[in-house]
Amino acid sequence: MLGLKVHTLPKLNKPTMIAALPDMGNVAGIGMDFLVKNLKAKLFAEIYAFWPPAVSYEQGLIKYDQSSYKFHYCQKENLVLFSGEFNPSDPRRLYELCYEVVNMAKKLKVSTLYSIGAMLRQSSPTEPKLFAAATTPKHLSLLKKEKIDLLNAKGQITGFNGLVLGIAKEKQLDSICIMSEIDNPNIIQPKSSQLILTKLLEILKVKPLDMKELEEEEKKKQFMEQQMSYMNGLSRKGNQPGIA
Repeated sequence: MLGLKVHTLPKLNKPTMIAALPDMGNVAGIGMDFLVKNLKAKLFAEIYAFWPPAVSYEQGLIKYDQSSYKFHYCQKENLVLFSGEFNPSDPRRLYELCYEVVNMAKKLKVSTLYSIGAMLRQSSPTEPKLFAAATTPKHLSLLKKEKIDLLNAKGQITGFNGLVLGIAKEKQLDSICIMSEIDNPNIIQPKSSQLILTKLLEILKVKPLDMKELEEEEKKKQFMEQQMSYMNGLSRKGNQPGIA
């Protein structure tokens, strides 16, 4: 069983919950960290994780720091935020975690649960687009009104950011997932996080946040990609026969 520790339950009025864990390109991880930091969210509960599977030591002394998933709240914005450092790979732990999160949402009388994440771009490289799915026709209408493309084809949303929607539906909690396209799952994608957050805050009627931090991260990412492309070009050129 997972270890839930509640420090104090916030008094909120049918809040919205945003719950997501790191995924491809760390889109969800970047987004959740940004929200917690910039909304000055307050910690109110933790779920202790089975990580790391080791201890560290220094000068002969053992150090033990168990990771935990965290629940934060924002009184002014009437929001609950759930985030953590990693997405469980063990299906049993994943299900347990999703049930804990949805149970907390029900306890706080959450009106709608949102998850966020990344999806691989299907077409040629263009500006990343947003896609979404929901558990009720009512929320599909909301997404269409917000001009977000729906995930109309058949497919799966894997990991916590997908499964939590299914558990929410089972518990009769309305939920929505908003995803941004990415082209490389192995490189952080700050721009995709920014696109999701901008639209999500707009939907929730929360005051826009200064996104300069994410814009700077995107510039660093683009510079690293240019450097990698240049080095790969040199490597290929050097492997061509007849070139000294």
